[in-house]
Amino acid sequence: MKKLIKPILFCFVLYYLLPIIGTILYASSTKWSKSLLPSDFTLQWFQQLLTDREFIAAVGRSLLLAGVVLVTILLLMIPTIIWIHLYFPRLNRWLEKLLLLPYALPGVILVTALLRTYAETGIPMFVVLVGALFITALPIVYLSLNNQMRLINLKELVDAAETLGAPMSTIIIQVLFPNIRIGVTLVSLMIFSSVFGEYMLTNLLIGGRFQTVRIYMLRRMNENGHLASAVMVLYLLFMVGIALTTFMLTYRQKQQLSLKQTREEKQSKKKPLKEL
Repeated sequence: MKKLIKPILFCFVLYYLLPIIGTILYASSTKWSKSLLPSDFTLQWFQQLLTDREFIAAVGRSLLLAGVVLVTILLLMIPTIIWIHLYFPRLNRWLEKLLLLPYALPGVILVTALLRTYAETGIPMFVVLVGALFITALPIVYLSLNNQMRLINLKELVDAAETLGAPMSTIIIQVLFPNIRIGVTLVSLMIFSSVFGEYMLTNLLIGGRFQTVRIYMLRRMNENGHLASAVMVLYLLFMVGIALTTFMLTYRQKQQLSLKQTREEKQSKKKPLKEL
């Protein structure tokens, strides 16, 4: 049985890598029809893409949407989670269950309800889109930050700082934020990458009036497959960069936790010796 593990893993890796390799080769060629490999190699599609004003504008819109959603989530959720942990810890159980409801709500039903509710109110659909993406991102944000608060023992930190006479503003800025910095960064990367590549809600709510990278890519598929493949390659590089950054930050957080545990163990061993 152990001998079959490596061939099975190799098949899975090959299954996932072949489409990526094929997309990269297709984006780097002008003709690929009668042979196993492309007949030439070129970077003209990437050059054409990077000089296309529509593509640059689509990237800018995606960055704007991701940035607005991210800032809104962080400004609203971090104080709310701190407030709940400090003053209403019993709400955690109920909120953890309620915040899973967006996963049970199909996107088409959500879009239909939003259009019927806000279409004639005069509220810009961009604001409605930001609110919809905010709701869909709530489970990831709340559960991740909630676990981070538990990990640092938020209540004990605040109690210790208040005992020393520190005001709440100083506690939040100098005590809490440095301890949750890595967790907030990880959540920010996840939310930013998911919103940057979001397609369904943006397309159904705004459509061609607000063309993001994904909408641009799917439109290019019907016009030029090489350009669409080039967009996919650039998008893949962007996602790989975010994944590597997330991995490095997670590894750094684990190292910090292990160092903290070793220091606490050393201190606990020194205390009995001092008492003797």
